[in-house]
Amino acid sequence: MENIFKHIPIYCEKLIIGLLIAVVVTVPLFFDIRLYSVFDLSKVIALYLLTIAILVVWSIALVFKHGFKFSYTVLDIPVLAYIFIFIISSVISINPIVSLFGTYKRFEGLAATLCYILIFYATVNFITTKRRIFFFTIAIVGGVSLASMYGIAQHLGFDIFKWSSFEARRVFSTFGNPVFFSAYLVMILPVAVALFFSNTAQKGESDVSKKSFILWIFFVLSAIIYTTFWFTNTRACFLALLGGLTLLLFLIFKKQQTGKYKFIIIVASFTLIGIFFNIRYETSIVKRFIERFTEDATTDNLLISSLDKGEPEELSISETLQIHRRPWIASKLPVTESTFSRIFQYLAAIKIIKDYPALGIGPDTIGVVYQKYLARIFSVFESDGGFQFPRQDRIHNDILDTAVTRGIFGLGTYVWLLVAFGIYIGKNYKRLSGHDKILILGLLAGIISYLIQNEFSFGNTPIVTLFWMMMGLCISIVKISKTEGVPESDESNSRTAGGWDDEMPRGSKGRKSGHVQLPNLSTSRLHIFYRWLSCGTVLAALGFVCVFVIRFYRADAYFEYGRRIMEYEKANLPDVTEKGLFFMKHAIRLNPYETFYRDELCRTYIQMAFKTKDEAWIQKAYGEANNSLKLIPQHYMGFFHLGMIQQFLAEHFNRDTADSAINYYKKAIESDPFQAPFHSNLASLYINKGNLDQAIEELSQAYLIRPEELNHVDRLANAYLQKGDLDKALAFSRKTVELKPSESGYYNNLGAILSKKGMYEEAINTFKKAIEINPKEPIYVDNLTKLYLSLEKYDELIPYYKKLIELNPLDADSLNNLGAVYKRKKQPGDAFQSFQKAVTLKPDNPIYTHNLASVYIDLGDFTSARNVLQAFNQAYPNHNYLNIHLLLADIYSRSADWEKVVSECNQAIKLDEKSIAAYKMLGIAYYNMHQYELAEKTLNKTLTLDPNDEVTKDLLEKISHKIKG
Repeated sequence: MENIFKHIPIYCEKLIIGLLIAVVVTVPLFFDIRLYSVFDLSKVIALYLLTIAILVVWSIALVFKHGFKFSYTVLDIPVLAYIFIFIISSVISINPIVSLFGTYKRFEGLAATLCYILIFYATVNFITTKRRIFFFTIAIVGGVSLASMYGIAQHLGFDIFKWSSFEARRVFSTFGNPVFFSAYLVMILPVAVALFFSNTAQKGESDVSKKSFILWIFFVLSAIIYTTFWFTNTRACFLALLGGLTLLLFLIFKKQQTGKYKFIIIVASFTLIGIFFNIRYETSIVKRFIERFTEDATTDNLLISSLDKGEPEELSISETLQIHRRPWIASKLPVTESTFSRIFQYLAAIKIIKDYPALGIGPDTIGVVYQKYLARIFSVFESDGGFQFPRQDRIHNDILDTAVTRGIFGLGTYVWLLVAFGIYIGKNYKRLSGHDKILILGLLAGIISYLIQNEFSFGNTPIVTLFWMMMGLCISIVKISKTEGVPESDESNSRTAGGWDDEMPRGSKGRKSGHVQLPNLSTSRLHIFYRWLSCGTVLAALGFVCVFVIRFYRADAYFEYGRRIMEYEKANLPDVTEKGLFFMKHAIRLNPYETFYRDELCRTYIQMAFKTKDEAWIQKAYGEANNSLKLIPQHYMGFFHLGMIQQFLAEHFNRDTADSAINYYKKAIESDPFQAPFHSNLASLYINKGNLDQAIEELSQAYLIRPEELNHVDRLANAYLQKGDLDKALAFSRKTVELKPSESGYYNNLGAILSKKGMYEEAINTFKKAIEINPKEPIYVDNLTKLYLSLEKYDELIPYYKKLIELNPLDADSLNNLGAVYKRKKQPGDAFQSFQKAVTLKPDNPIYTHNLASVYIDLGDFTSARNVLQAFNQAYPNHNYLNIHLLLADIYSRSADWEKVVSECNQAIKLDEKSIAAYKMLGIAYYNMHQYELAEKTLNKTLTLDPNDEVTKDLLEKISHKIKG
């Protein structure tokens, strides 16, 4: 039994080494397509579980091994200071929960950082022989080689997975992002090159490494890694590669006295590969540099100059909104260029540092406040083509990112750590053997590559893990070199491999012969008890943590499964909704700290409320939105969802919640001013309240952020039209046509505005374009006929009225209008047919009847005209159409039936007491009936209404003579 116990620490040590190798292989390679965060969460969970496993094995080994010695390093104090500031910053963070776990899909919080530190110390304590270092570096190179082969396969089109965001010109292998993959490659490539240059004849190396063909395998692997790097097409990592690999090759060239052919071969190979891939357009990083800073810059400057010239469309947006001046360097860059966005990242970071100088806002919390600070230094111009920046949760600069999240103290400890590491390696470099020097140069080149690319980007879980392990390997190499001169007999007792020091049994060392000493059993047993108790406590704590880690992993799997059900299985909507919601809610139960899950669940609830108009869904959404705000009080999506909920209640349930919705939208905009839906929804509420100026301001912001959204442009055109600003309404209406030239409705709207502006010819052509696109829409034809009618273009009217009648044969209005055109063109026969059809369709319409009677008169058929009008009066005695009575009176006057003329005129006067024609005709009737006093009275009324009527004046003069005579 004692032998078993003695061997347990040895087995534990070997198991820890195996777990460390698993870290460098599994973390970069592992991903799970069942998760929503396929790559990021997969890797951080793998890191958590492997770190926990290392701690479990390490704890068990400590129980069975006496005389444990922790391998101290010169970095202990800087590392302790680094993690101490990290912990303090997390505790006082603007959101401690985010700082603990990390933001979703980044996971660079305190939990991950503790894993990095533990992995670093495990590396220092257990990778303690040259053999272990050799196999460990082989594992690193082997793991990235597998990832590289997968990347090459992706480029060639051989991938069993169909990724939604994949581009063959920028492969991402098992990393999900070409930038992360490229950064990992450039960190390991110098290590592979260093292994290729290793001196195989050195004493003490493993027999395996003595075989020269092994070194040429490293050359092949280096070439594969280097080739794959070009398939990532990443500029920041290209600079990192130049900085790290070039420095390594230069130092190797200076150091290597023999075997220069290796150097020539690798430099020539890499040069040829680089030239080949830079000749090809899709893999050329050099061309990306050239194009971005020449052609795109010229195009962008043209756009900026057009803005300065003051084009009316741009002035209509910018003159009412706050504008932040851009730095000189930004004006020289294309808006779509990543360097452009990084300038404003850095400026926003400086703003945050000023507000949180000492300990920062907290690890991994940049996404909570970044957009708010960006709005203080950046404005969107119309010439930008929209808000081009992705939503950021990291600053693409290691120094600024550290200062923002952990303050000046955090940055100081980070710099202290790097400087202490560099000084330690520099002081001990000359003591190393040739082989060790080359290997440590490869590791240092990888670290330098990491630091260079981090000034333009940032690392994810496998990259940062590798960075800490590389530092640990460098320290291990130095420590091993210090023990090389110790005699073999002493080395076994003084070595710190795995932190173990085999000591003699307690009390045996230094005893005098012949004396018997009783062991202190109580102290020994108490010591063992405390050791087991500590181990049990640690194991229990690790088990508790492991449960949480697995719950988080399962939560993402459940969430993704529920999301897929909701998205892809819509055949039976009610059942699918309940099933999908069940899994999404279960994900939240497993991981209640993730706001992303709650946001998606809340969004689904709101969608269901809009579909079903059921208030129960709104209540559920309200609960989830508030839960999100409890987790992150500044959470922009929480405010946005609450705004949507209040707006929905106001518009569909007549609740007095419009003002509350406005306040929530304002808070959402304060948290993230660059979300177009926030401004668009707020504009809807302002329109409903009749506040057009505020609505236009919000719609303008939405348009600037997403100018390609037709909804924003169309609503802006309508808002300006309501306001009476035809110039701006016309400008945005033109934009709708530019954005979607296939939509007939936008041409129709444009034509209407052009008509109001008096631009008739263009309006006619625009209406014709709408009809061409959708010839079956009668509204477009009707608008064109109205315009033609207003312009008195009667010849052009006839075919379009016929088109309306063809579209709707029961359209009595169009038949009547066509008849009116024929009548005006002196075509009474055609007019008669149209009017007759109109009257047949709507016999109760007095206008149609009047027009038909007038055509009868044109045709000389007064009898038919009288019959039509009399029949209408009998059928509809209460009609109030004046002209029927006047026309009938005119017909009666032709046959000198003055009594009926008087009757019809009196009917007309009842309908309109100011009808000049009725008074005039009535006066004439009285005159012909020799009732001169009534005639004079009536005609004086006519003259009162129309003092310039000469006919009435002449008739009054005759009546005057008659009365006097």
